[in-house]
Amino acid sequence: MSEQFEFLLLEGFSNMVLASALEPLRDVRLRSTTADLDWEVTTLGGETIQSSSRLRVSPDRPFDPEVTSGTLVIAAGYHVREHITRQMVAKLRKAARKAKRVIALDTAAWLLAEAGVLDGHNATIHWQELDAFQEAFPNVSVSNARFVKSGNILTCGGASAALDLMLELIKELFGPAAAFDAYSMFLFDPARRQTATNVAKPLSDRGSPKLLEALNVIAENVEQPLTTFELARQVAISERSLNRVFSVELGMTPGKYYRLYRLQHARYLVQETRLSVEQIAMRCGFSGASSLGRSFLREFGKPIGALRV
Repeated sequence: MSEQFEFLLLEGFSNMVLASALEPLRDVRLRSTTADLDWEVTTLGGETIQSSSRLRVSPDRPFDPEVTSGTLVIAAGYHVREHITRQMVAKLRKAARKAKRVIALDTAAWLLAEAGVLDGHNATIHWQELDAFQEAFPNVSVSNARFVKSGNILTCGGASAALDLMLELIKELFGPAAAFDAYSMFLFDPARRQTATNVAKPLSDRGSPKLLEALNVIAENVEQPLTTFELARQVAISERSLNRVFSVELGMTPGKYYRLYRLQHARYLVQETRLSVEQIAMRCGFSGASSLGRSFLREFGKPIGALRV
């Protein structure tokens, strides 16, 4: 299923909040073999705007509620009330009716509330605005949760909450493995991976200790892949238990995850290095270039050489 995201940015939005919501989607599109997703950036009038740290962003097009259909993500920051006009409120109300889902980041929930979109819904906003938000909109059930999903509307506060919200949405749309991989891409610190129990501590709230331990072993054994039995023995559980852990937490067998991990690493090497396909095959645990090529074509639907410019 195709998923289209529109990021509507308002003057003064936070770069960190935007990155926390957008970068996980980029990772899913880069690494997933099945996710069909894309995004574009809009501003209210199609003008170039500045973030809160004065970085300038030029949109893909002006915001137009008539063409909104996928997921509308609204990012607002400081001085959110200054953006409120009758025309803007009317546009948001129309876009919310047409969108598949609406996500309000940081202070953007205030704009949805002004448009009446949040009436009867649960919602949250950046913690600095919580009290004022609750007083201003009595028809909204205001929560201090990190993010809130109410029907097809999702709201959150700051950057870390935006990341949590997007990872949960990725899990819903593309599966737990895609969400876990996106999380590990941005929050996994390899220097802290080696601990007394060989568990990736930064990921401890995203997976069980045995899963994290197994992922460490996989990462350390790409050139000479282990069998599932050997992998289970390395993490001191039975092969059956290992299969159950991967199935429950990542939605796939350890063998499939291991193969995808090696293929994703091969894709990175072909795009970012000048190594030959034969050399890449050796580094990723394949018997040769032809073996890697067949697996790559089967998984990604294109020859591995097509990725090299």
